Amino acid sequence: MLSPLLTLTLLGALPGHGPSAPLEKFISHRFQLEAHQPGLQLAFHAGLLQPLFVQGFNAAMDVRVGRFVATYSHGEGLDGVGQSALLEPEKAAGANLGLTWSTGGGVGVTLIDELYVLVDFKVHRYAFSVGAERSDYTTFTIGGELGYRFFLWKGLHVAPVIRYWPTVWTSAPQGVNVGGLTHQPVAQGASGFFANILIGWAFDLVPEAT
Repeated sequence: MLSPLLTLTLLGALPGHGPSAPLEKFISHRFQLEAHQPGLQLAFHAGLLQPLFVQGFNAAMDVRVGRFVATYSHGEGLDGVGQSALLEPEKAAGANLGLTWSTGGGVGVTLIDELYVLVDFKVHRYAFSVGAERSDYTTFTIGGELGYRFFLWKGLHVAPVIRYWPTVWTSAPQGVNVGGLTHQPVAQGASGFFANILIGWAFDLVPEAT
């Protein structure tokens, strides 16, 4: 007797993937080389590393139609990101650097399975202060993101991502002068590179064709 999964495979009716998987199916991911292409899918997710290591939060939403992906995200109070970017003389002077907010979106495609690539456009607002003196500045980045979504149960998924967001514009090209220090605008992550782990939930408004 054929197994239920093999029978479904031969009939061309594999169990659903992600949000469309049966309720009893834990690990709702259906691996395939071909890109998963939902008819219309809405997903919400948040970064895990921000609240765990750098304070604040980052939340995002995605819209997927076939292989096309569009995303928007917004972060607030990411002060730990700024503090880690300060130079030693700035730290010695008691300076503080807060990433007040970071916002923007991206567009891209799914390559294979749930592996996707995006072009991201982001605006970042920083506040540099020494004692009571403070100066704010803005940076704009255009970069890329590579990520992979793995579905745990129904729409619940985790997604490790790696990003490269180089700065292409800043409101303070000569730096800001505060408390006798000249602070130069900082890059995202390590010279523009950084990683994160996203956790979220996806909803199939129109399911993937099987």
